[in-house]
Amino acid sequence: MIPTAMIVSLGYALILILIMGILLKKGIVGKRIVTAVTLMTLMVGGLLLGGVPDPVSQFLQIFRGLALGNVPIIPVIGLSLLIVITLIAGRLFCGYACPLGAVQELMSRCTEQKISMDKLHPRWIRGIFTIVVAVVAFFVPFVTLVNPFRFFDLQFIPVVTIIFVGVAIISIFIYRPWCQLLCPFGAISELASRYSIFRLRRKPECIDCDQCVRVCPTNQPVPRGSMSECYLCGRCIDACPKDSLAYSRKDA
Repeated sequence: MIPTAMIVSLGYALILILIMGILLKKGIVGKRIVTAVTLMTLMVGGLLLGGVPDPVSQFLQIFRGLALGNVPIIPVIGLSLLIVITLIAGRLFCGYACPLGAVQELMSRCTEQKISMDKLHPRWIRGIFTIVVAVVAFFVPFVTLVNPFRFFDLQFIPVVTIIFVGVAIISIFIYRPWCQLLCPFGAISELASRYSIFRLRRKPECIDCDQCVRVCPTNQPVPRGSMSECYLCGRCIDACPKDSLAYSRKDA
């Protein structure tokens, strides 16, 4: 039987993703809306519901289950649904419905000047880290204790609190450090978003001024790239002088 908490959290995430998808489709994603939505995610998904949906916990539970000789169906269902959402809508879950992502997004708004991660090849770092975490989760039962999502349980486990606070502070200087460098689901969703049906695309009015790239915290080249590291934060939409970016299924 699927737990009620999982149904509620996934239902909340789906509604939020649908709303943000509609707003993005209409081009209505300003700083105030992003701040309001991420605050709501922090309060509802984070503090009220206890840090859900939690894809990291689901990822760890799957490998712990495999180590014990069984396939944990509920985590598989939860993680699979988030992957399907990414294949359809891009990284809207990461951008708006993930409690830990919300914390990082809010902290990133403290200053727009960020340290670029491009030279560090973040997807490689995250990929290697994800493999290491999977192997450790297979052999070490207590690895789930270091999941930063557990901070939202408000039990203030020292190691979890240190990781959570560290991620929050670093987010002021590096955009979404957990998402870009360490998140196992980030590695999965980055691959899935390469094939997403909906994503930001340019319209014919685009004049190749690259204003979108300059304001993008992950340096995503909207006209030319896969947009796999796009968190749909809306900065590029605000910056475009020709209103030539669209969240759509095909080139506008």
